[in-house]
Amino acid sequence: MKLPPSIIRKEILVDKPDDYGCYMYNFIDTKHELEPFYLGIKKDKLPEDGGEFYWGTSQNEKFNKLIQGSEPRFILQIINFKKESDWDYMKLKEYRMLKEYPDIKNNPKTYNLSYGIPPIGKNNLPTQEFFDWFKKTRQSGIWDGEKEKVKDLMKLGDVQTRAKDNPSHVKDITTEVKQKGGNTNEMNTVLIFEGIGDKFGYKKGTDIVGGTTHGLKGAYKGQAIEIGVTRVPYDVLKDKSNYFIRALAGNDNYDDDPLDYKPTFEDGAKLLVNLYNESMIEPSSEIAKEQVAITYGLKTRSINSAVNLAEHDIEMGKRGDTKWKHWTKKELRSKVTKATTNDWLAIYFSSGQVKPQAIMAKFYQDEEERKKIKVFIHHPDSPTQKVWDENNSEDKKFINWMSKPLGLEVKWIELYTEVEDTKKVD
Repeated sequence: MKLPPSIIRKEILVDKPDDYGCYMYNFIDTKHELEPFYLGIKKDKLPEDGGEFYWGTSQNEKFNKLIQGSEPRFILQIINFKKESDWDYMKLKEYRMLKEYPDIKNNPKTYNLSYGIPPIGKNNLPTQEFFDWFKKTRQSGIWDGEKEKVKDLMKLGDVQTRAKDNPSHVKDITTEVKQKGGNTNEMNTVLIFEGIGDKFGYKKGTDIVGGTTHGLKGAYKGQAIEIGVTRVPYDVLKDKSNYFIRALAGNDNYDDDPLDYKPTFEDGAKLLVNLYNESMIEPSSEIAKEQVAITYGLKTRSINSAVNLAEHDIEMGKRGDTKWKHWTKKELRSKVTKATTNDWLAIYFSSGQVKPQAIMAKFYQDEEERKKIKVFIHHPDSPTQKVWDENNSEDKKFINWMSKPLGLEVKWIELYTEVEDTKKVD
């Protein structure tokens, strides 16, 4: 392809995928002692692949004159390719790269005159830089104060950013607190977000527990009187979006070294659903994948699993501000007790452990010879529910086939799987 006189050569510095729909380019001025650059992006194919001829749309008149001149001086580098659906990611990447140059309009190292317009505002999408700053500031202890009473903290609203609670983790913490006689000195401080409760449905101006919710529950059940707190001032988060704050709380969770309850792809999926619902960013986009990576530190395989689950959850109409309902044995037994009447038997199963013989045994062992049974199904997690949704018709057909000739009736009841993640700490 013939180049304008001012361009010495074009270099493609990365692999070029067949399905790309946008690219990032960089002009380097070899005749200037500082070798200033001009960075840009284009939603199109390269000219040799059927796209239009394109040499930038700079507002810098000096740069434009040099590009249109006859002196060979520029090297044109193609430094990134993405699918057309990742155009927002390209805009964000361009913005972040240019933000590294202060006072860009007067900066002699670049011909760019502005930082561009990010596709998502800085208060809507956290960055690694913000996470690093937050972690460093929190660890400095500047936001820490005197210990506070556990029972008072339990009265605050909370936000559980994880996909589900982990009762066994709370139990482990409770045991440790009791072993130490209620001493909480070695526990992570409870993270409090001051004054932003209204962002999560609480009364305006109220504080909420944004992190260490399992630790707080464990301290309470271990009968600890006081626990350390980190209070994030209102001014830090007052302009941040709901998603931004959730991601921040999730990242704080991930960064705690003593944490045994490690982030999972399900946590990543919940984050992606929340991001989609708030900003309409597709889970499979590069922006979304980057958010999961920097928030929870998940690797490629887990991120891909998170994307698949998020796409399924979005299709099912699930929200990003809920957590998984963990049904305790006490709750399930209560369901069975209340459902058992003069006419009905009742039994419960996890969706991955339905046993036809156990259902039939309820009939055979019933001294009152009842002919009807309610089968409660609870889902331990989203992947198990997904498998159930795909295969349950065959399980039901088999059990109904067994029971119908005997004049038996089986009623299937699936228990709800989600509850709001902004319930008060209990």
